[in-house]
Amino acid sequence: MRPLNPCWPRNCCATIVIYVSALISSQILQLSSADGLWRAQISPVGASLVGLWHADVEIVASPYDEPLRALAGSVMAPWPNRLEDGTWKLGNREFAAVVNDTDGNNANHGLVFDKAFDIVNQTDSLLRLETRIFDELAYPFEVLLKVTYSLENDGLKISFEALNQAAEAVPVAFGLHPYFVAEEDSELDLNARTWVQKNSRNLPIHSSPIDSSSAAQQGRNRIAELDIDDCFTDFVSNERGYFVTTITRPSMGMAVDIEQSHALSFLMLYKLQEVEKKKRMLLAVEPQTSKANFLRNLEGETLLQPNQVLEATCHIKLRKI
Repeated sequence: MRPLNPCWPRNCCATIVIYVSALISSQILQLSSADGLWRAQISPVGASLVGLWHADVEIVASPYDEPLRALAGSVMAPWPNRLEDGTWKLGNREFAAVVNDTDGNNANHGLVFDKAFDIVNQTDSLLRLETRIFDELAYPFEVLLKVTYSLENDGLKISFEALNQAAEAVPVAFGLHPYFVAEEDSELDLNARTWVQKNSRNLPIHSSPIDSSSAAQQGRNRIAELDIDDCFTDFVSNERGYFVTTITRPSMGMAVDIEQSHALSFLMLYKLQEVEKKKRMLLAVEPQTSKANFLRNLEGETLLQPNQVLEATCHIKLRKI
């Protein structure tokens, strides 16, 4: 029997969350910047970003008392977000993944979010992890996924490399699922121009320019007023060529910039509030190389050739305001 993966309940759904004891008891690794101001907690399970602090201010947090509960900061691959019915095709071959979003009948967030990555290199400020993506029924192709966390004096840099070790071209996508802390006066500055609309199963149906009906507006949005579990794309680049999403926290006198390279051309936003009696808001800001259901919509997608690498980076930085 194949093991079930944990799932992620959204919008107070009745989905059953399956706990994996290894997630709760796994080692959490500590990183610190050279100047001692930045600290990060990383778990090899899912290569997860469990926590991030600047001085005593919490920037990234887990929504749960058990920091390694499913999808708290994890990497999502070889597809992020939902896969319709857990099935997809490549040519004439059909594949099936475990459906772990039972409300929507989807396979959610890939195959590695609950998998222990190997530690390749670790220093006080750097952690390099890797794992082999392979599933006989869901994804019978070998892809080596590397994730590197580097804590520098200006913030956290996260690098991704997906190497196709299969003998044929395959579809590969990945993303990250961190939760950012927000207060009642916090604002989201969104630089996307396009909103990916979804159906009742949280699967994309079409894209349209952001307007007054969109889940969030281009520019400033008060996070407390958002009801959001939505995908955005078509970003405006900054002067360094990155797409930037900002969480402004006036009561803390700071702004948190989340930069993503062009390969991470999509962004999921999802707000949590008062989870497990924690009286605070958390906003999932999820850079992704594809939108949901990517494996069911491969037309026009570029497959990763044998020995080809898909690379991406994102940065989490802080500014005083």
